[in-house]
Amino acid sequence: MIKLKADFVITMNKNYDILQNAEVLFDEKIIDIGYNLPGESIYLGKNSVLMPALINTHTHLEFSSNKTDLMYGDFITWLESVINKKEELFVSCKGDCYKRAIEEMKKSGICAFGEISSSGGDLKYLKHSPLKVVYFNEIIGTNPAIADAMYQDFLNRLNESVHMQNKNFIPAVSIHSPYSVHPILMDKIIEIAKEKKLPIEAHFMESQAERRWLDKGEGEFKLFFDKHFKNAKPLIKPLEFIEKFKNTNTTFIHCVYANEEELQKISEIKASIAHCPVSNRLLNVGKLDLEKVKNNKIDYSVATDGLSSNYSLNLFKEIRAALLMHTDLHPKYLAKDLLKSVTINAAKQLNLNNGSIEKEKSADLIALKLPDDIDDIEKIPIQIILHTTEVEELYINGKKI
Repeated sequence: MIKLKADFVITMNKNYDILQNAEVLFDEKIIDIGYNLPGESIYLGKNSVLMPALINTHTHLEFSSNKTDLMYGDFITWLESVINKKEELFVSCKGDCYKRAIEEMKKSGICAFGEISSSGGDLKYLKHSPLKVVYFNEIIGTNPAIADAMYQDFLNRLNESVHMQNKNFIPAVSIHSPYSVHPILMDKIIEIAKEKKLPIEAHFMESQAERRWLDKGEGEFKLFFDKHFKNAKPLIKPLEFIEKFKNTNTTFIHCVYANEEELQKISEIKASIAHCPVSNRLLNVGKLDLEKVKNNKIDYSVATDGLSSNYSLNLFKEIRAALLMHTDLHPKYLAKDLLKSVTINAAKQLNLNNGSIEKEKSADLIALKLPDDIDDIEKIPIQIILHTTEVEELYINGKKI
């Protein structure tokens, strides 16, 4: 057993309790939180903070070799560059590439991440990850003539990941988006997720181009589909797409252009949203309306997305960007929500038993230090976000990483 003592323990429980000069006793799981607990404590130092480790709900590590290859500033331009460079980027990202990506996440206090995999080529590099991995096998494809072949490829990848399942590696599924997957394939994948109780992720309403295509079959996506897939047309309406995920644990990614009716439907089916602010900015699609998300009682996480549309996998940098980007929200209260978004909210999305410091939760913890004294605990969330880039200690399942 280990007992850590910190000047501030941020529990992330339902009351958002922040305990001063408190202790946390744990082995693989949290045993107790409080004061004068049995055993000798390790004091983390002046201005120390102990809190749940961070969770990055949405990444694409297959693109981690990208630095200057892809085009930013417009969604369709970026998408064309991804199509042109995808194979080259996948081939160039091998063992060291994945190690660097995981190391960056580890240094920033991430204990677990959701990985979208469209090829399965990353599996051999992630099966020994020191961080917990929720591995989303992704399906992409709209051509009904090859639907059976795409489905079989998906099943092969899913089965391989299922065989690797353990407490730190969890298989999951992803339906890329409503514009890129045939409804027949959607139904098959969702049925598997229900049967096996797997988390699901799906990109939804990331751009204005997607909005116009799904609503009217017009705009930039029409030109894109005419170029790459002749005689293409929208195959599903947005509300119909959301409804398909009823009775599942689904996270919709981005949702920048989701309208009020769609947000209500997401809330109705008890799905959640992953917000990727840096990616949204680089692709120039706008930003998620967090006030509407909260008003519809939808839990959201903040995630980095992949290095295809970001410069970093550091989650503290990401929530700092969100804090500065959402100028319509009070920074004091937004900071609290952002810390929740990368801990307890993210844990629920990935179906993990962590994200808060409570008895019987996995002992996934980080220790960090604030640069100066804090005279009011209400200041702590915003000061953590402003002043933290890397953590001093990371524990996963009670073991120091």
